Amino acid sequence: MNKFLPFLILAIILTLIPPVGSSANTTAIQLGSDVLFNQFHHLIEGKKVGLITNQTGQNSQMVSTIDMLRRDRSVHLTALYAPEHGLDGKTVAGKQVTSFVHPVYAIPVYGLSGSTRKPTPEMLKDIDILLVDLQDIGSRTYTYISTLQYAMTAAKEQGKEVMVLDRPNPLGGTIVEGPVVELPYRSFIGVDTLPLAHGMTIGELALFFNRTIGVDLTVIPMQGYTRNMIYQQTGLAWIPSSPHIPNLTSVFGYMATGLGEGTPIRQGDHFTWIGAEGLDSHKYADLLNGSLLPGVIFIPENKGTAGGVRLQINDPNQFNPAKTGIYALAYAKQLQSFPLPKSTSMQISMFDKVMGTNKIGLLLEQGKSPQEIISSYEADLKKFVELRQKYLIYGDEPFIPMQPIQQKQPKQPEQPKPSKPAKPETPAPPKPGNHNGTTNQTKKPEPATKPIPQTPKSSEKIAYLTFDDGPSPVTPRVLDTLKTYQVKATFFIVGREVAGHEAILKRIVAEGHALGGHSYSHNYQLLYKNMDGFFADLEKGSQMIEKAIGVKPTVFRYPGGSTNTVSLKYQDPTRYNKQHTVMQAIKAEAKQRGYTFIDWNVTNGDARSNKYTAAQALANIKQQVKSQKEIVVLMHDSSTKSPTAEALPEIISYLKEKGYRFEVIQADRPTVSNVK
Repeated sequence: MNKFLPFLILAIILTLIPPVGSSANTTAIQLGSDVLFNQFHHLIEGKKVGLITNQTGQNSQMVSTIDMLRRDRSVHLTALYAPEHGLDGKTVAGKQVTSFVHPVYAIPVYGLSGSTRKPTPEMLKDIDILLVDLQDIGSRTYTYISTLQYAMTAAKEQGKEVMVLDRPNPLGGTIVEGPVVELPYRSFIGVDTLPLAHGMTIGELALFFNRTIGVDLTVIPMQGYTRNMIYQQTGLAWIPSSPHIPNLTSVFGYMATGLGEGTPIRQGDHFTWIGAEGLDSHKYADLLNGSLLPGVIFIPENKGTAGGVRLQINDPNQFNPAKTGIYALAYAKQLQSFPLPKSTSMQISMFDKVMGTNKIGLLLEQGKSPQEIISSYEADLKKFVELRQKYLIYGDEPFIPMQPIQQKQPKQPEQPKPSKPAKPETPAPPKPGNHNGTTNQTKKPEPATKPIPQTPKSSEKIAYLTFDDGPSPVTPRVLDTLKTYQVKATFFIVGREVAGHEAILKRIVAEGHALGGHSYSHNYQLLYKNMDGFFADLEKGSQMIEKAIGVKPTVFRYPGGSTNTVSLKYQDPTRYNKQHTVMQAIKAEAKQRGYTFIDWNVTNGDARSNKYTAAQALANIKQQVKSQKEIVVLMHDSSTKSPTAEALPEIISYLKEKGYRFEVIQADRPTVSNVK
């Protein structure tokens, strides 16, 4: 028995190790690292990868990105880079993170804290692409985003690509607050013109930083994330990001209690207490509670001879950490006179570095109220909110990644002139929905999932594979083939088939395919009796799709196609005739409503009968493709269409041999078969 024991132990260990790629996910979102391996893995295949990460770099299933890359035989992990606090997140603040050769991985680990904050040419020489997977906490002074900016600058200088795997802003994306960094006060805790609370994810920050850097940048967005989502709503476990940020309470208290650098005002208990020697705890609590700051109650509490308050955050959705921090400083100064650190021409004080300006210190010295201090930076904050708008990825609807967000362009001016607004970065991320920062947005929101259109080159040959009438048990077979061949397709969904197949729809979206509507009933007698009945049925189908994946489809296909004649058989004779048909009425109304309907110009013939073979399906396509530069291929994935799934590998191989690349259909990308 003893000789089998080692093998038994090994078998148990292997069952505990998640495989590379996707796995069961119970979280509300998928992180950028999940989306990279599930949808966009081809972007790193065959490349030498350097990874900036630490203990927070884990996917939604708690598997580290380091391990995901090391198990992946198609890439070569050649170097690791550690931000402040080191690769394990345990190095105390202020202590330099050293470089070393990893004892297990046998690759260099370069420290990017202390004397070497920006990767040197030597550190980047053995990589093709620099990946970044770090969990930020939503504060401009937290140095992980500074490491990102320094690394992007170094990568630009050395001609390397940068890819950022996006993660949530734990505070959400609607709180934008605090003084904005002024140029003379830039530092490692203020690398760009950001306020204290920027309300951006690390991916959005990368896009923002890149307006003045111009590196070859790719952001892999999250799936299911919304602008107003705080970390508690993501379903993700919090991994301590540094020694003093062990939990989400510390994350939310960081700016509220930690702005007093260089003053007697200090934080305690991992940013959950703020006070000073000799401060009257009860008067301090009364002032702060009397301000009616949302989401928080202040409990008077002494620490030895120091008086202060403990923050009891009862509604993190409403809590504004940066504004609370300004109030805490201003009221402490009212209760206790203390000097403010002054910057000189030779040295910027740490207090002014935290604030990004010397103005806050001067206003505090003058005894200004917190309301007056906040009013002093509102104009600059409004400019920032307007500037950041085009770099935002997420809106009010759960985001569905259709393609990575890429910026491949030369350096742009930092600030556009008011009279001649700068053109958006291209390709720019989709504009988000409504925002609720300190400045109201009056611009009409656009859908969060709006894809980035790519205009095909005239010499390109493009194939749009489409599948109608699913989902069904045939659909996973189709998806398996598409994944094997790394091809994307568009699925036109019948609403009545959604119930019980929600997981299939989620898989379709998660693997980078597109979804379209195809009515609820697919019953010609109901659909084509009259115009009102058609749109009621279509809308019901869209609602079923939205209920399953959180997003309504933006493209649709008419059952039978836009030029069908079968509708003549079912149209109401009291309302329509051969000169004025129901299809004419439907198409006119569809144009008014802004629907984008998609036809086809190639079919495998599986709509004509359920008695067909895979060979016949392939032959039909070969006969029709000819020399067309753009084809929309109609196929079906309903339960009776197994030969279509069987034929798909050969169909894909044939089209690849003919020089076609594969795309998904998008509402704002014209194809040869759009009908509006």
